[in-house]
Parts: sequence; structure tokens; C-alpha cells
Amino acid sequence: MGGLRILVIAGDRAAAEALASPIASRGHTAALVASEAELTAALAREGADLVVIALPLAGARAAGIAEVVRTHDPRIALVVTGRDDEVSSAGDAAQLGAREYLADPLSDPGALSYAIGLVVGARRSDAQLGYLRQRDAARVERLALLGHSPAMRKVLQVIRQVCQRTAGGGTPTILITGETGTGKGLLAKSIHYGSRRRGRGFVEVNCAAIPPTLLEAELFGYERGAFTDARTARPGLFETADAGTLFLDEIGSLPLDTQAKLLTAIEEKTLRRLGARQSIRVDVQIIAATHRDLSAMVRLGEFRHDLYHRLHVVTVELPPLRERGADRLLLAHEFIATMCREYGMPERRLSDGAMRAIERYSWPGNVRELRNQIERVILLEDDEVIRAEHFHFATEPDRSDRSDTGDEVEVAEAGDGDGVRVRLPDSGVAFDELERAVLRQALERCQGNVSSAARFLSITRQTLMYRMKKHGLSDDS
Repeated sequence: MGGLRILVIAGDRAAAEALASPIASRGHTAALVASEAELTAALAREGADLVVIALPLAGARAAGIAEVVRTHDPRIALVVTGRDDEVSSAGDAAQLGAREYLADPLSDPGALSYAIGLVVGARRSDAQLGYLRQRDAARVERLALLGHSPAMRKVLQVIRQVCQRTAGGGTPTILITGETGTGKGLLAKSIHYGSRRRGRGFVEVNCAAIPPTLLEAELFGYERGAFTDARTARPGLFETADAGTLFLDEIGSLPLDTQAKLLTAIEEKTLRRLGARQSIRVDVQIIAATHRDLSAMVRLGEFRHDLYHRLHVVTVELPPLRERGADRLLLAHEFIATMCREYGMPERRLSDGAMRAIERYSWPGNVRELRNQIERVILLEDDEVIRAEHFHFATEPDRSDRSDTGDEVEVAEAGDGDGVRVRLPDSGVAFDELERAVLRQALERCQGNVSSAARFLSITRQTLMYRMKKHGLSDDS
């Protein structure tokens, strides 16, 4: 970045020239103005990167000067020096929107150069952050919204409608549900980047990855001395996400006492740090996600019913990959192209056998498993063509080439009181898939009632809940 164009407005000409000297020595261009009218004219002629307000001013107020600058271009940085009746501290200067404040810059000529250097660094960081956010937004939108299956079209319709109807400033709470690995985090980012908050921060926290004893401090922050190791005050993630989006992944893992405080923060838009007496106002879009059945947790007393209904304003259910049809190949091709670019490799292509393997596999790990499988193949295999045997799941038999007889799982009553007879295909079957299919059918027969399904299968309710969790099933699956 080259030298900046800096305007210095001061009531005293000698003071303005003294400030201009260190500015020019750092390769910047300094122009002096003596009044609000001159400042307005200079901004209209050539604009500015930074304005230095040297107090006290003659016949003008610092607040008025700051408003002139903001009106012309809010990206122009402000540095305030000196004092007057309205500005006597860094806090007062910050209220005007100043990036830096120097009480007596003439006593230390290097201080102004240092302050300007901080502003230059901040401008560079803002530009880099803007670029990264723009790049991230394009990536997540392409991946999270990729798909033509009816289930994904339904998801996209809901998200587009929400983004359109909240463009004026509304911030509804959004709950994303779905099995582990379906892309809930990507969809949350897509919602953020499609909203009016796209230029502000997206803060993500996995509630299941933080010990319950630390989670409240992580979310809401704490004051110095709030607990043994709190040597300094620290803002929480709510404050970090102010004016942006806070994504609470695996919200079903929140302890009940933290759930109560979260409900207050959502409804009243205020929070109180641990050990604090005063509340802090925050403006945060809440997006929550879980693979667990929150309604069942409410019935069991494991999740607050009032928080559940507050989160349930807009609910989006992401379908598992096995129910997305041709989307599996669409995502596979996208992952291959993306990873080949990232690793600087020639682009690979899928063989017909690999495409059949991707289509027939059940993908219990969903989109995350597909991505990981593709990345492993890209990194470890040298072939230009990706074949079925390159995938770890390729040991599962290819059912596309089976005959119509003797190659399906059959279950029938054995007779004579011997229970049931299970006939397995000659080519074999994955036991996990067999067990999952049995659980799904039992739940379907019992309209999602877990207790009835447990009785139907002659197992305890706890055993059924454990196996449902193992296979990523909920009672409405």
C-alpha cells in the first residue's frame, strides 16, 4: 500500500504544520485545512484516507467534523489529538469513531507516526478480512447449496425465503437439524452470508467440545476475579459475535443452567458476564444445530421446553446423503475439482465403477464421509482415474450387478415356534446396514414411538435408544 492522503484540521496553523511534518516524513501526503467548510471542499476535491482532528478547533466541534467525514465516506479513518471541552480522553474520541487518540502529540513526534501506522495496519487487515470473507462466502454457498434432489430443493426454498424476508433487519432464531456430517455448519455459514450481516463476524462454537464447567464462561465472558484463574476480564463469544452471527453447534449438549442464561440472551438481547453486576446489550443472530432429537430431550427433562420453542421459530432439516439421490455424484465431482485445485494436482475423474459405488453406498457419515474419502484418494492414489477399489467402502458388494433371484435379504416366519428365518444374499451384506434397516422399520411401524418400537423388538428402551444413537436415528426417522 502506498502513502496515504491525510487531511489535518486544526485551529492553530503552527500546530497543524508541526503535525504535518512527521506525516510527510513517513511518505504520506498531508494537506492542512482550517475550518469545516475547507474540510468539506477538500474531501469533495480529492477525498482522503485519514483525517487528523487537532483540538481545540476554532469555531467548530469535533463531533461536527466527524459527522462531515462519515457522511462523505465512512471508510475514512479518524485520529484525534489534543483536548477541548467535549473531548478529553480516548473514550471520548472513540465515541466520535476515532481509531486512535493522542492527548499531546507535539511532545512526542513519533507518537503520531506510530498511530498512523496502526491505522494503516488496520486498513490492511480489514481488506484482507474482507477478501477472506468474500472467498469463504463463495465457497460455502457453492458447497452448502449444491444439490437438485427434492429434499435439498425444499431446504433451499426455506433458506431463500428466510433470507429475503429478513433483509430489512429481522433476526429470527434458526434451528438446523440432521444427522452428523450432513453439512449443518456449511448451511449455517450460507445463511449468514446470505443475510444483511454478511459483512460482520460469523462465530462458531461446538457446545459438545467444551467442558460444561467452562461453557458458560466461553459464551458469556467473565470479569476479573470471577473465579480462581480469572486474572483479567474477557469477553465471551456473544460479544465477539455482536452485530454478526453466533452458530451454536450441537446445542443439545448445553447444560440446563446454561440453557436458561442462553434463553435470556436470545429474548432480551442482553447478557451478564460471570462476576459482573451490569448487563451488556448484544445484537446477535442465533443459528443452532443438533443431530439429537430435542423434542425427545424435552420430554425426558434434558432440554428446556421454553428454549426449545424459542429455537423452533425456523427449523431446517438437512436430509442424510443416502436420501439425496444424484446429489452424491454432484458433490463427489465438486470435491474432486476443489481438492485438486487446493493441492495443485491435475484434475481426476471418476470411473463408471466408482460412480456406481458412490451411488449404492449408504454413507452413514454423510457429506463429511464423502469429502474425507475423496480427499484420501486424491492424496494417496496416483491414478488419473478414481476407481471403486480406491474407496475404503468398496469391499461392500456391488448390488447393481445382482440377478433378480437369491440376492436380497429375506425375513420370514420359520414356523413351529422357531421365530424367524433370515436368508442372506450370497454376495453378503453389511451387518450395520441390516441392523439400521431393522431399527428404521420398527420405528416406522410404531409411528416413531420409541417405547412401542422397543417392545416390538423385545429389547429395553435404553438399548433401543443406544442403537438409535449409534446409527444416527431419531424417533421421527
